[in-house]
Amino acid sequence: MILPVVKLKKILNQNQLIMSEATKKLEDYNEGDVFRGEKITTLYSAQPKYLIFEGNDSGEVTLASSDDTIKKNWSHISAPISTISGYLTTQIEKKKYVDQIGLAYKDAAEGNLVEAREICDEVLKDIKIYKGNVRKGRFYYLLSCLAMVFLVILFSYFLKKYNLIEEIIPYFYYMTYASIGGFLSVSRNIKKLEIDASEFGWFQVVYGAIRILIAMFSGLIIFVLIKSELLLPKLNSPDNFYVVSLLAIAAGFSESLVPNLLNRVETEKMKGE
Repeated sequence: MILPVVKLKKILNQNQLIMSEATKKLEDYNEGDVFRGEKITTLYSAQPKYLIFEGNDSGEVTLASSDDTIKKNWSHISAPISTISGYLTTQIEKKKYVDQIGLAYKDAAEGNLVEAREICDEVLKDIKIYKGNVRKGRFYYLLSCLAMVFLVILFSYFLKKYNLIEEIIPYFYYMTYASIGGFLSVSRNIKKLEIDASEFGWFQVVYGAIRILIAMFSGLIIFVLIKSELLLPKLNSPDNFYVVSLLAIAAGFSESLVPNLLNRVETEKMKGE
């Protein structure tokens, strides 16, 4: 069987790469080189007996060495490194501490065990503070959303009870339902919410309020689209109040629903023209 020229060149290039890796010394590696299938994105140390680097921009540090002394030195920090790895669950968190972990690896490989352990302890301390701030930030964000929904419901209640500004009552009803959808969405995804611990504080309260405002305007847009009969014209009737209310909740819950519907309306209007 005769192989295509392109495939043959690819096989030859792979063989050459394997041969060069087999003959290349650890101290000759630089950033951008490939070591055992991993591209070296950050090089922390390249010595005759060991190589320490971050591979494939993964946020994880690799130590390559066949020297028993270096392996023994590294074993002294393997326990705290394992604990640190357990705390770092996202790519953002791993990238935040990868350089400090790389330095701890380097100190351990060079026999500076006390310094390496101190770096690990400092990282663990910092991670615990960071994680605590993230939890508090998420709590304040959720609390802000809940408070905003409560105020919206309260305002809606007084609008109805005292017939204040009757013209806006129907619009505000659907905005209220949308705010409930927004809160349900936040509650469901709160553990996935990325919190910048450096902005911990009133920022989270403001962001939470903004999220509910966005949900409210989404509900308002749904109502206006139905009222103008640009979307689901058959629902433009007082008899469909509960159906439209459910749509408002869905609009507040899903951040992509309203943009998708607006794109659909725009496309249909362009086709009509």
